[in-house]
Amino acid sequence: MKRKTIIATGVTTAVVLALGGGYAWSAANNRPLVGVATAAVAPLAVTVSASGSLVAAHTAGVYPPAVGTLASVKVKDGDTVKAGQVLAVVSPGPLRLAVVQARAALATAKAQQEAVANGVPTAIDRAAAGAGLSAARSQLSTARKNYASYRSDYHDATAAERRDMLPTLRTLRSARASASAALKAAEAALNQLSVAGRVSLARSAAGASVRAAERALALAEHNLAARELTAPFDGTVTAHGTVEKGAGVTAGVAVFTVVDPTRMAFEAAVNETDIADVAKGQTATVTLDAFDDAFAGTVSRVQASPETTSTGSVAFAVRVSIEAGQARLFEGMSGSADIEVKSIPDALTVPIESVLSNGSAKTVFLLGADNVVHARTVTIGASTDTLAQVLTGLSAGDTVVTTGASGLSDGQQVRTK
Repeated sequence: MKRKTIIATGVTTAVVLALGGGYAWSAANNRPLVGVATAAVAPLAVTVSASGSLVAAHTAGVYPPAVGTLASVKVKDGDTVKAGQVLAVVSPGPLRLAVVQARAALATAKAQQEAVANGVPTAIDRAAAGAGLSAARSQLSTARKNYASYRSDYHDATAAERRDMLPTLRTLRSARASASAALKAAEAALNQLSVAGRVSLARSAAGASVRAAERALALAEHNLAARELTAPFDGTVTAHGTVEKGAGVTAGVAVFTVVDPTRMAFEAAVNETDIADVAKGQTATVTLDAFDDAFAGTVSRVQASPETTSTGSVAFAVRVSIEAGQARLFEGMSGSADIEVKSIPDALTVPIESVLSNGSAKTVFLLGADNVVHARTVTIGASTDTLAQVLTGLSAGDTVVTTGASGLSDGQQVRTK
C-alpha cells in the first residue's frame, strides 16, 4: 500500500472514531437530569390547616344585683384581679329603700292575713284589702313608668346598644306584668271580702300575699348584701362602657367581664371543603405569629353554623383548647392550626411531586436498570402537602422519579442527581 493511501485511511478512521465518541458524549449528556426518591413505609398524618386567633376559654360577667348607680369603682380596664376582689360598689340608698318598702309590704300582708284569720268585721278586712290594693296600684304605676322610660331609650339606641339593653327591657316588661297580676290579685281579694260566703278564699289569698311579700323582702335584702361587685376568679378585668362613680347600672347587664388568661383557646376558620373530616377530640398543633414554638392542642368544639370569611368563602369555626404552659397569651393573637384528621401508622409513601395526574389516572415513573424509567399506574390513598400514600402499583424500596417527572416518557433513559 502506498504511503498516501495509508495516511488517508488513518485519517478517515480517526474522523470516524472522533464522530462516534462525540455522538456518545452528546447522547449521554442529552439524557434528562431527574431527582429520585425511595418508596418507604412510614407513619402518615393527614392534617387540615386553618388560620384563626386566640379567644378566651374561661370568662364570666360581673352583674349588679339591681338597677342603681355606682358609688365607687376599685379597678381599671385591663387590671389583674384575684378571686373575691371588690371591683365596684353599687350605691346602697335605693337598695335600702327597697328593703324598707318590702318590709312594709310584708307587714301589710301579715295584718291582712291576721284580720281574715281572726274573722274581724268586714269593714276592717276591707280596709286592709284596700291598703293592699293601693300598694299594688302604686307598684304597677311605677313599673309602667320604668318600662315606658326604658323602652323610649331602647328605641333611640343603636342596634349594638339595643342588644345590650334587650335583657333589661325584658326584665322591666316582666316586672310590669307581675305588678299588673298583683293588682288583679289585690282587686280580687277585695271583692272576695265583700262576699261573706267566700272567707276561705280570702284567707288563701292573704296567705299567698304574705309568702310573696316574704320572697320580695328576701330578694331586697340579698340585693343590698350583694352591692359589692366582686371577681368570680383570678383574671383580667374588661370594663363595659363608661364605668365610673355615678354611672348607672342595670340588673342583667354586665358591668365587667373577667377573663382567665391561663385558659385560652384557638378559634380556627376551617374551610367547608375540609370541615367534614374535623371532629371533637382530634389533636392539633397551633402556631402563633408571636411565638417561635408551637402549642399542643385538642379540638373541643366544631360549630355547625357556617360563616362567611373576608374572601367570600364559607368556613366553620373550630375551637382548639391549647396548653399555654408559661407563655403569656393574649386574646386576639393570630396564627394557624394544623388539625390531625387521620393517622396511618404504616403507609407506603412517596413524595407528592412524584405522582402525575391525567384525569382520574395517577402515574409515577419507576427508575429501572441502566437508569431507564418506566411509567407505572398507581392507586393513591391519603395525601399531605409533601407525601402521598400508594395503595397499589409500588412496593417498598422502589425508586421513583420526583423532580423532572412531568417531562418524561416511558422507556426513556435519564441521569439522576
